[in-house]
Order: sequence, then C-alpha cells, then structure tokens
Amino acid sequence: MLLRGVARAFSVRGMNVLETLGALLRDPMTLIEEASGLGEGELERLLPESTAATVAGLAAIYAAPSPMSRVQAECVSAIRANGHCLDALVAIEAVARRVADKRKKWRLRRELCRMKAAPAELKRRGLALLKKLVAPRALTLGVSVRRYADNTWSMRVNAPAEVIATLYDPVKDADDPVAALQEAITGGGAVATVLRPIVTIPLDALDAVLDGTGDETVLRCSDGVERTSTQVARMKLDEKWGFALIHPVEGPVDLVRSERFANGKQRVLAAVENPTCAWDGCHKPADECQVHHLVPWQFGGHTRSSNLATCCAYHNGVNDDDPTGPSVRGRLERVDGKVRRVFRS
Repeated sequence: MLLRGVARAFSVRGMNVLETLGALLRDPMTLIEEASGLGEGELERLLPESTAATVAGLAAIYAAPSPMSRVQAECVSAIRANGHCLDALVAIEAVARRVADKRKKWRLRRELCRMKAAPAELKRRGLALLKKLVAPRALTLGVSVRRYADNTWSMRVNAPAEVIATLYDPVKDADDPVAALQEAITGGGAVATVLRPIVTIPLDALDAVLDGTGDETVLRCSDGVERTSTQVARMKLDEKWGFALIHPVEGPVDLVRSERFANGKQRVLAAVENPTCAWDGCHKPADECQVHHLVPWQFGGHTRSSNLATCCAYHNGVNDDDPTGPSVRGRLERVDGKVRRVFRS
C-alpha cells in the first residue's frame, strides 16, 4: 500500500502527521517512487482526486521506465540535491508540457532540475528557456474562415507584414471597420454573390408548399449563409434553377432543372438536403464539402442520392466507414430520412 510504504519511510524519524506531510511535500521523490506502478484509479482511493492525478503524472515521468533513462536519473538526482518540493516539480512540468519533442523536453527538465530556485522562479526561468528550445511556428500564408452557429463568421488572413498593414490601415480608426474593410477590398464596388436557387419540395407536404402563409422564409443557401426570402429576392440569381424532390425517409429523389445537368446532379441534391456538412456542429458550407457515401462503396454502397450526403474533408476522413465495426468518432447514417451522426457498438 502506498501510505503504508510512506509511513515506513518516515516512522523511524518519529514524525507526527503534519511533519510527515511536510517532509513528503519537501522531498516528493519518496512519494513519487512509492506511487510508481499504481494506476490513477488506485491512487484516487488513497489521495484526493487532483493530488492523485498530479502524483500519477509525476510518477510516470520521473519513476517509470524511460527511453531517456540517463537523463531521467540525472533529473532525479538534481531534484534531491537541490531540495525541490512537489510544487517545484509541478512548475517544471507546466513548462515542459509545452515542448513536443521528447528529447528537448527532457533537456529542459534536466536544466530546470539543476537550478536551485523557488517554484515561481523555476517557471519564470523555464519560460525563458522555452523561447530558445521552441522555434516560433511559421504561419501558413492564406485566408481561412470560421463559421459559427449564429450565422456570424470570422476571417483570418495570414500574409506578409506589408500586406496586412495595407489592409489594416484604412480600417483601424473607422467607426464601422467591417464596412471600411469591405470597401477597401472591393474598391467601393460590391462583390456580387450569385445564387442558384433550388426549390425544395417535400413529397409528403406539397399542399403546404403551395400555401405559403409566413411573412418571411429563412433559407440556408449552399454557400453556408442563412438569408431571408426578401434578401434572396433582392440578390442576383443565376439563370439556372430547378426543383428538388425530397422523400421524408429516402431523402433526395430527383432534381428537375431548367437545363440538362448530368455529372453534378447528385452533388446538387446532396447540397439541397444538407446545405452545410451533415456532421453535427460543423458549419462548412456545401459548396466547400465533399460528397460522402453513407454506406461506403467498398462495403456495397451505391452512388445514389439516398446514399449521399455533403461532408467536409475532415469529417469525411474521421467518419467510421465500416458499418459493421465499432464506432470511435461515429458515422453518418440516414435515420428517419435525415442524415445524422450515430454510434454503433
């Protein structure tokens, strides 16, 4: 037992409970070595949950077998020689966890363990060393958009400093910086978004579609933006348009268009059903998604509209494709006519 082993270590010194606790906190390697090999669950039966997690984490680093055993031994020796307390080790690990490379991580630990300083000072020195060990991450130049559920988006631009300066200078003091940025980019003219409307007709609700009673209808367009029917009416529309028939259980059935549409027909139907990625919580617009087979081709799935859904590249990649295997991240399926993520045991 952990506590029995610790008690034996300190009983010869005739310490009371507080003295024993203080000694353990000042010399944590005794506690760490006793905890080595015990699972976090077992430690939680002996120690408070947060303390158990801390001790288990330190034991896995300083007392468990390590491919960097020589450096590990040097760290342990330095911890004891410099009288590092438990808080000092926690401070060292708060810095070390920021280093991904394992060799650099151990070199940082060794250098900090060899310093004789209080926990706060160790952390300060560690952060200074971190700048030398970890090279600043190079930005990937480009533009990215993040979409939120409330129909607001944010845009991030990574570019050379002189480019960002020319974009930022006209808007930094503007009362409406968003409008100022739009004007600066477009030169005062509007950038037109051309909509290609697809009228969705549920097969079990034709009468309701013909009898529109609401003042406004909110439409989610295939570019991912929600617009009212008035906004859509005021925008420039593509001369190509059509009607999509959606079955309540089978999903998209057919697309009737004003001109023949062959290769992209199923993609359009998938976008009509799911204007954004079908994975819950993802707002990637259909225009930027892939067409995903709900039952994969290699498992007998067919390329028909009821077996297709829009899915962004990331979620298409992590989808658990095997319909007979266990779910890790979940998989897209058609349930009661709707595409949704499910977990199969």
